[in-house]
Parts: sequence; C-alpha cells; structure tokens
Amino acid sequence: MPILYEFRTEARPDNGLIEVYDSDAYLTDSEAVRQNRDTVVAGTGAQIYLHSLQGIAPAEILVRVWDGPTPADSTRVAEGERSTVLDSPTGEVVIRAFAPDLAGHFQLPRPGVYEGRVSWKGRHEAAAQEASLHAELGAAELQWPTDTDAIWATHQEVLETYRIDLWWTAESEDDEDDEY
Repeated sequence: MPILYEFRTEARPDNGLIEVYDSDAYLTDSEAVRQNRDTVVAGTGAQIYLHSLQGIAPAEILVRVWDGPTPADSTRVAEGERSTVLDSPTGEVVIRAFAPDLAGHFQLPRPGVYEGRVSWKGRHEAAAQEASLHAELGAAELQWPTDTDAIWATHQEVLETYRIDLWWTAESEDDEDDEY
C-alpha cells in the first residue's frame, strides 16, 4: 500500500500533552485529556491527544497517510499502539504543543474520516532524561547562564517518537448545527 502523504515535526509536550486535530476542532476536550493519561492516546473523533511522560525535550511526530488500511509494521519496535479515528471535515490538520505552540499543520489528501493507528516509543527514556536534567540542575553550582545552557544542551536529544498512520474511510458527517 503506498503512502500518499507524510508529515514530520518536533514539539515539546505541554504538560505531557500533544494535540493533533482538525483546524475547526480547537477546543480541548477535558475528558479525552484525562483518558489519554491512562491510555497514551485518546480522541474525540476530531481530536487525537498524545500523552508524554515529560515536557522538556522535543518529541517527534510522524504522520503518514496511506492509500488504504495498513498492515501492522513488523519491523518497527514500538512500546505500544492504539487504534484511532480522525474526523477532519476541513482536511486541515493542526499539531499543537507547548513549544512551539503550533508545531505544524498540513492538508490531508481529502477531507473526511480517517481511521488509523498510533504507535510510540521512547516515552520512558525521555522521562528519564528529564529526571536526569532536574537532578543535574539541582546538584550543579551554577555560576553563569552558560553553565545552565551547557546542562540543557546535553538533555535535548529527541528520544520520544509518535507515529500516526491514517487512511481515509468515509466522508465527514454534516453537523446538525449547519442544518436550517
């Protein structure tokens, strides 16, 4: 099955949260955010929430849109995987996190409902890296801003990755609010 589109970006999680959503679905769903703390990935249909265990180092987000359902990738070693759905009536998808606030946006090949699979790896390594940074900063006798910068620089490696594989399945439902 060929890949129709691929988008890659990095984002520093906002309190452990990375959001992927249709451009018209920008209001955060508190219940889905609570759920993703237990399941790593949660969604509302128009939004997908990814839960990181850290908030300092950037995480890599790779979105791939396929021509049809994709088989499981036996070559990827992942810590976990969840099925998901992204309903994007506009076809414009936004990725939001703490730094940068808008980590990226892209246009899907066509608007509609996409089924998918989110896999991840490196969450625990990134959390350990953050704990190490806090310990090192706490123990260091920092004299100059360059001392802090040097410590930060050794803890900015991208260890955490999320891969979102999507494939189109249906047209989006019309909102009841749009009917007259």
